[in-house]
Amino acid sequence: MQTKRIGKLGRILLPKDILERFQLKDGDMIDISYNDTQIIIEPHRETYVCAITGKISTEAVKIGEAWISKDGIKRLIEYIDQ
Repeated sequence: MQTKRIGKLGRILLPKDILERFQLKDGDMIDISYNDTQIIIEPHRETYVCAITGKISTEAVKIGEAWISKDGIKRLIEYIDQ
């Protein structure tokens, strides 16, 4: 654990080893959340809800207004081939 001081503007400097471990660089987005006892900082990763499977995926293709995952595309092809 490393202890850091919060700056006047509420800024926290993340140590270089943490940035490298999580492959974060200048300009990257992070997600900040909390629970009753913790502040949680995580790398931001885009997620999409597949219009076919309803599952959350980090890889998807947008077709019209819908996002479709690789699994959703496979299911769609299987459906078409029936």
